[in-house]
Amino acid sequence: MLGSRCFLIESLDEGPAPGCEPSKELSWSERQDWFRARLKQRPGLKITEDELEVHFSAMPQHYWECVTEAELEWGLETVHGFLEMVASPEVPATSPFISWRRIGTSGNVRVMLCTWDRHGLLAKAAAAFSAVRLSIVQADVFTRADDVVLDTFTIAGADGHAPVSPSQMEQMGFLLEGALSEPPRFASLWACSRHKYLAPASHLAPSISFDNVSSPDNTLVQIEAPDRLGLLYDALQALADSGLNIKQARINTQNSLARDTIHVTNGTGQKVSEPTQLDSLRARLESALTVSP
Repeated sequence: MLGSRCFLIESLDEGPAPGCEPSKELSWSERQDWFRARLKQRPGLKITEDELEVHFSAMPQHYWECVTEAELEWGLETVHGFLEMVASPEVPATSPFISWRRIGTSGNVRVMLCTWDRHGLLAKAAAAFSAVRLSIVQADVFTRADDVVLDTFTIAGADGHAPVSPSQMEQMGFLLEGALSEPPRFASLWACSRHKYLAPASHLAPSISFDNVSSPDNTLVQIEAPDRLGLLYDALQALADSGLNIKQARINTQNSLARDTIHVTNGTGQKVSEPTQLDSLRARLESALTVSP
């Protein structure tokens, strides 16, 4: 199904063993320096000095505030794999590079997605997961200054208990590649929208609020709603359809309740502050997130 291009890498182990981590009291720049010093002690790291410098200078501040040593190394390997892949003349520049690892014995997996940034990217990724009945438990969005995206997801089976299978990950990668291609493949578009016919009716109305105070640059869209297959896709697509750019996202699902905080800007890179725009956005999100009986 995947053809000759290896844009999906399966890793059945749990990744590098975690070492000591920098103190939580350090600033993001101090954490950066700590990680840089640690990586210099890794002679076996197959990343060039130039690649390290670009990553350290181009990743946003919130990345350094939360990344662990193991995920930093994994992220560097994933970006390296993506850039090496798209350097081939046979591989379209739109292709995604996906790397995943199991999380202990839980059956869940940790996924890294690397590709070029584009409008609606996160929504397409969420749709590909839901199309193969996988649920996004947690997600973080990181965009480098050079437009390389490194998004991380924690994925569970649709019921929160079934283990994620290699075939599901393979199918997800195939659908996502098709959704990101130019023009998109029809099969991917159809598969990524079918969750709307499978989702149960909503019993509780979603709670949506906006915060224009906490961030100096972005409007925070805060969503709380009963979790269901395709919920994140519906929220992200509604934001994309509103012409908004997603700068950062923190997705968290516990006890079947999704609490998502998504940082957005308008088409000119400014906050969404006009009351009429916020009212329109609230109505669009409520419509997208509500499943009628």
